[in-house]
Amino acid sequence: MFNFIKKNETIGQQGERLAREEYQRRGFKILETNVFNRYGKQFGEIDFIATKSETLYFIEVKTRSTESSKFGTGVEAVNRSKQLKILKAVKLYLAENKKYQSFRPQIDVCVVVLPDLDKPPKSVIIISNAVEDRF
Repeated sequence: MFNFIKKNETIGQQGERLAREEYQRRGFKILETNVFNRYGKQFGEIDFIATKSETLYFIEVKTRSTESSKFGTGVEAVNRSKQLKILKAVKLYLAENKKYQSFRPQIDVCVVVLPDLDKPPKSVIIISNAVEDRF
């Protein structure tokens, strides 16, 4: 069951928390959150990293207050430019974290649609393997 929206969180923070809760509910172990790299924005940020079995999941969360907002849908926001940044961040993370070499990497996009405050989310949709590359 989802927790309700917290008033002291930004929309993005709410979405990321709800996405992590959904992954945990599905049996994933959350390893890290808001993974930045020391090389700057050109390599992007990973919202959170999870594992299940021998797969290492890199999750990009897109949160919207309505199904289609002025910023487009959550899926539309992960355009080719954003995908390339995610891929760079993932490759850098894997290069710097050799302990995960035996894991299969996968990039998911999780779209969270929020209602008004103090209500559960309208939806949390996981799009598995949303961004692919030959690692």
